[in-house]
Amino acid sequence: MNIVTPRDAFLAAFSLHPAGVAVVTAVLNDGTPVGFTATSLASFSAEPPRATVNIARHASSYPALTVGAPALVHFLAENQVDVARVMAGNHAQRFDGDHWSPDEAGLPRIRDVRALLTGRVVSVTEFGDNATVIIEVEDGSTATDCAPLVYVERRFHSVGDVLPG
Repeated sequence: MNIVTPRDAFLAAFSLHPAGVAVVTAVLNDGTPVGFTATSLASFSAEPPRATVNIARHASSYPALTVGAPALVHFLAENQVDVARVMAGNHAQRFDGDHWSPDEAGLPRIRDVRALLTGRVVSVTEFGDNATVIIEVEDGSTATDCAPLVYVERRFHSVGDVLPG
């Protein structure tokens, strides 16, 4: 492979790096549901429990992710490729369909996910056209009877066999 630019090297390397697929949801000040598919989700700290996600500042969901705002982090299962695609698609159509419903606080909750974290935004760090958002976890649930959805080489995959060792 002949890498020409740092950007080419970056894109090639990260396309080979598997990432879990999550959907982050919140609401705008007027109550409109927003959300996006994220492969940048990472744990930040266990005590207190915090996660980070990166988002473009021009994204339709970005205005909802202010310090103090509630947010849901959904870890998608292998059978939720369609949900991942819908939530990565046209923002005006992300909540068309029955893949979600409002939770008791009015936040958009994706159905049948592998894990769900409920939290609050505690930090937003802007850098250039992007931002890193830290969400402090207040509650959560898991359903480990389904395999996780991952993204690698610009395609969705299921996790394979457990390796010995």
